[in-house]
Amino acid sequence: MDTIIKGGLPAGSFTLLLGEVGAGSQEFAYTSMLMLSQMKKERIALETDGKSNGVNLPDKICYISFTRTRDNILLDISALKVASVTDVESNLIFIDLSGEYFSRTQVPMSWTRDEMATLTDLKTANTNRTVFKAVIDTLEKYAPNNLVIIDSLTDLLRSAGSENLTWSDLVSLLKGIQRMSKQWNSVIYALLTADIFDASKEEEVSDCVDGVMVFKWDITGINQLQRTMYIKKFRGLMPYLEEDNVVRFETKVSASRAFEISNIREIIGR
Repeated sequence: MDTIIKGGLPAGSFTLLLGEVGAGSQEFAYTSMLMLSQMKKERIALETDGKSNGVNLPDKICYISFTRTRDNILLDISALKVASVTDVESNLIFIDLSGEYFSRTQVPMSWTRDEMATLTDLKTANTNRTVFKAVIDTLEKYAPNNLVIIDSLTDLLRSAGSENLTWSDLVSLLKGIQRMSKQWNSVIYALLTADIFDASKEEEVSDCVDGVMVFKWDITGINQLQRTMYIKKFRGLMPYLEEDNVVRFETKVSASRAFEISNIREIIGR
């Protein structure tokens, strides 16, 4: 895919990973983390030898989670053997916003404490701060020049009711993130589970971002399912896809290759 879009997703882009359950959006994010960490390791080795590959890479990976722990994320990543999870850990800034997320729910605050937290974690159990303010603070501090993964936009949008925010407030926040991603020179992924919110709200969220990558299950035969991915929109990249006459990709998820594009379907113009 990097070859088709001429070198990967551009810095200064806010991308929605819209996925049906289990269709590969989470694995796409994990594979991005693994491959970035591997590329950074290889670049360090080249620079040590007095060489350079000239690739512009994000400085760090900032992973924002509202409900999952750092150990949960790393355990999932470790199941994918495409690169070392140790390399990911060395580049990871893990932001745990579970304190803010659960503070206005019936979930006991003791359930949000991570006894295994390390110095590489940012544990912000500030129950007086709203989730949205926590996200803004985190992005302002850690988004510049980094890859940011918001896991997940589904959780963030659900929290609006407990914070007395309107849908218009949510849309404004997303448009603000899209605008600032250019100044931050960052690549921001936001995961959203498909079909949780109605179609009109999904479309409005899609309108707030630079790119939308859709991960779906397709029925390919009797009792057979195939994971697919297509780029619904991406400012500046769609001409490359249409030029090569491709939009939909068949994908696989395996331990040895992680998220893998296995085939390209030519569907433009048919």
